[in-house]
Amino acid sequence: MSNLATLTAQRDGLLKKIREIEEPGKGVEKILEAIKNQRWYFIKNKPKILFDRNTGLIWANLHTFNCVDKDGYSYPLKDIDDIINKYSFGINGFRVPTWYELWQAVADKTIPFHTGSSNDWGLFNHDICFCKYQGETKVKIMNEEAEATDDIYDYEWILCEYSCGRCKDIALFPCSDYLIQNSDYQEKVQTDNPVYTEKERLQFTLDLFTQNELVPIFNDEAITELYKKLYFEKPKLLEQLQELENQIKQLQTVTLLSSDFDYTALLVKYDIKAIDASLIKYYQAVQQWCRELMEKVDYYEEQKVSVIKDFNLISLKLSKKYEANSNLTEAENSLLCDRQHFFQKNFSLGMNSVKTKILAVKKQADALEYRIDEIDEGENSLRELAELEQEKRASFAFLAENTAKIIKNALRKIEYFEANHTFVMNAINIWENWTEGYRVFKTTYKEDMKNDCEDDGIEEEIWSAWYQDWQQLRYAIELKMQPVIERGLCGSMPTNKEVKTSVPEQLIHILDDYKKQIDKFYKEERKGIYQKFAFQAGGDLQEKFETESSLYKFVAMLQSELQDIIFNCKNAEDRVWILNWANSLLDIQIDEVLKFVANNDLQKISHTILDEFAALKQKNYDIYLADAKAYSEEKARREKAYNSLIFKMRKDLAK
Repeated sequence: MSNLATLTAQRDGLLKKIREIEEPGKGVEKILEAIKNQRWYFIKNKPKILFDRNTGLIWANLHTFNCVDKDGYSYPLKDIDDIINKYSFGINGFRVPTWYELWQAVADKTIPFHTGSSNDWGLFNHDICFCKYQGETKVKIMNEEAEATDDIYDYEWILCEYSCGRCKDIALFPCSDYLIQNSDYQEKVQTDNPVYTEKERLQFTLDLFTQNELVPIFNDEAITELYKKLYFEKPKLLEQLQELENQIKQLQTVTLLSSDFDYTALLVKYDIKAIDASLIKYYQAVQQWCRELMEKVDYYEEQKVSVIKDFNLISLKLSKKYEANSNLTEAENSLLCDRQHFFQKNFSLGMNSVKTKILAVKKQADALEYRIDEIDEGENSLRELAELEQEKRASFAFLAENTAKIIKNALRKIEYFEANHTFVMNAINIWENWTEGYRVFKTTYKEDMKNDCEDDGIEEEIWSAWYQDWQQLRYAIELKMQPVIERGLCGSMPTNKEVKTSVPEQLIHILDDYKKQIDKFYKEERKGIYQKFAFQAGGDLQEKFETESSLYKFVAMLQSELQDIIFNCKNAEDRVWILNWANSLLDIQIDEVLKFVANNDLQKISHTILDEFAALKQKNYDIYLADAKAYSEEKARREKAYNSLIFKMRKDLAK
């Protein structure tokens, strides 16, 4: 049984006990009726006192308090206050009663300590009691025929009646008004009080018991037990019930959805074992589960309406199916198609898609319910139900986990979008601009090069070869964009110095600058290099090396800008990642020269120079990543070596 189910069962058990105690509202009436018929109460949890309903006073329990000394004589007058103060009654405020309080207590002879004699009011055969009269301690003779103020004497006068100077008749009977201090209890409970009904007057006494947590002993033992259940057991049960309710509420309360929300907090209210054992419980639980998730998704959308609106605009851009462009090669179309799919997967929110998936699960549960209803209408229900029951289906726990995963994956995107709004919006703009830019490169730029070259009489064979080289470079650059976005989605790349834009955005920026430099070169400079060597012997070879040398300058500029980014990264792994990401671009001009030499079998270039040129690729920058100065020096050496070797190659070709 799940934790929630256990708590619910415990709660139901407590409610049952409480209902049994309450006896459908009749318990209180029984107690009030008992109070009406009883004046004096011994107290179960305060055994040293006696309570008077009529006055609210509490008196010493003479079964436990000795009203005379151990020898049976009256206490000396000088000692009685000290005797009262030293005795522990369990309630404060005990004192010698006033003459009127004493008279009220004994006048009707119902007090439990009355001797039962018909000719006096004595307490346990003591016919005289200490009392307070006009501020002094006096004694009052308990005479049935006397009024409240009759037979009050000085203590010394009583002693004169005994030649031994000691008296056995004076009882000390302390009382306390602790329970009714600063209240008008006595006035409220008077039977002739016209303001309150009898039930209200009785309730005042009951309230006095309960407010002071007293357990009165009723003449009827069943009423005493009822009182204890109603006012001692029931409050404890209610306290336990409230604690259980709080626990249940805590288990049932799930905060606003997030990518790390604990779906098991929702699952606790489902008895998974029972659900998996019953096909009917199964489809009912799946329906309920889907409804709960949909409610939470709807509420989440209400709370995140502005964020989701922005995300939906992005999703709209990415939702269009990629259509292959006839001007692009198969590889280029594949690149752009894969790139769009990547952005769709990582930047399209698709909350509607989430809802569709959840509703699809619910629809299957609905279909299961419908099939059972259909089988019930047929004549082979036992066999068909058995066949249906044997069909394979996901366990309820696995189904719940999977639907939670669907939601969490979507919410993870939203949370990333909220935390990295600028990066996400820039990434989408980059995708749009780069995709459109490549299409322009394959159409407009190509057409411009063609027209420009044909105007100067340059053959298609020549300019198309240039464009082919340009295309290879552009394609290599295009390949570098998506990995940077992927790295940005994996988390931040901390820097030593604060920067306005993230490291991935900086990398895209310098990559874009490099791309623009390449475009500018082919649009504005490539033709001029051709024309410079067009009519020289071996000019085509010199032209190639001049071109590669010019392009290498852009690589060197790219590497210089990379250096600033690399050494501002705080983490070594981020530095290594950037270098590995850029390596193929840094080597591209070296690779191009080596390929050109190999394809053209240029025997004039010495093997020593070629070996040295090839060795440039072996320069491992990784070992310099811990030292910016060493890295910079190695970069400068490599650039110098490249230019020197190009010069030597061109010199060999001129021989």
